[in-house]
Amino acid sequence: MKDQKLLSPMAVYLLGINSIIGSGIFLLAGKIYQEAGVWSLLAILFAGLSIFVIAFSYANMSKLYAENGGAFVYAKALFGRFPGFIVGMVTWILGTVTLATEVSALLTALKMIFPHLEVKVIGIALILLLGVVSYFGSSLISGLDNVTSFVKIVIVFIFIVVGVVLISGRHFEFPSVLTEKTIHFHGFLSAYGTVFFFFTGFSFLPVNAEKMKNPARNLPKMMSLVMVTCITVYLIIQGLTIGILGNHLPKTIVPAATIFSQVVGSIGIPLFIVGICISIFGVIVATTFNTPTILASLAIAHEDVPLFVAKNNRFGTPTVAVVLTTAGAILLFLSGNYVFLSGLTVFMSFVQYLSTGLANIKKKFFLIGAGSVVFSLVLLTSFTGPILILGFSILIVLALIYWLIKKDQGLKKNAHENT
Repeated sequence: MKDQKLLSPMAVYLLGINSIIGSGIFLLAGKIYQEAGVWSLLAILFAGLSIFVIAFSYANMSKLYAENGGAFVYAKALFGRFPGFIVGMVTWILGTVTLATEVSALLTALKMIFPHLEVKVIGIALILLLGVVSYFGSSLISGLDNVTSFVKIVIVFIFIVVGVVLISGRHFEFPSVLTEKTIHFHGFLSAYGTVFFFFTGFSFLPVNAEKMKNPARNLPKMMSLVMVTCITVYLIIQGLTIGILGNHLPKTIVPAATIFSQVVGSIGIPLFIVGICISIFGVIVATTFNTPTILASLAIAHEDVPLFVAKNNRFGTPTVAVVLTTAGAILLFLSGNYVFLSGLTVFMSFVQYLSTGLANIKKKFFLIGAGSVVFSLVLLTSFTGPILILGFSILIVLALIYWLIKKDQGLKKNAHENT
């Protein structure tokens, strides 16, 4: 560990920004406006503040458990092997769902240029291709991450500059939004849950705690700064899209591209879409390489995950973990569209948030722990029926797998004792 170059506080900050700001604010702005109207701004603020509390529950735990792993480490240390196994596997599944979601986001954005795109076929082919590339190692990750981070910053900057010129205050008048389809609390709650997808990347920071300089001191500070920055950026972007498009916002696939075209003409849509796709593709590639590593690390750290899952090939990548991640991402990609998958991503994050909140309570961080648990349970009420069914089905399957593993371990132990 001494020979490894550790991340500086500024590097942690940039990593957090790049991990959090993704496809959500550009592709789901219309959805949350349709659900909550102008109140979608308040949904962003409330969800951001909720995540802020949850992020601090992670930061509290990182002071006590500085090793990599995040929620999995806390769950296993404080609640035992079974909760540790469930949360650990959910962490891997979260990465797998994120991969499927971002591939869906990429193709959803491209449909604005190519409306007849064969999404399912191309999505499966892309995930398979990424799996093959992942097998041969991750040497291109750092360079690509820098490029996509730069593109993302440029996109946000251009959009804000263009948006300030076009914004109209009349779109913020409540009568224009509160039509016969009055915004009900359920719509606001649904928007609140959707906005959580905008912030799910923050949990990437505590998962990599060991890579940081003095994580006990720097992680809470940088996480706070990252959250404030992201909340501010999201409020500005949503406010601009409402102010420019108004009630037309839900009708556009990528609102920011539509707005950009109002300034530079029809060429603006493909230009902006290409920029967004470059940014999304960077997230896809990084997730492709990082997710198998999560499963391999779990196998090394947890006796209930077979060690062969972590066995590296001659290129230094865990072959079985790569295959399982690729297969899982394809199945999840086929399970629903971008909106559905983004909701499933939030459900998997919910499991981590709840377990980390409970861990805080057990370590006597009562206020921050109770806040995390309450916000997690409020988030649970925002999910649709299909997401709840699939999400809890996955948890039940994981519990059955754990029971089968324990049973097999018991049989092997008895056989060994008898011999």
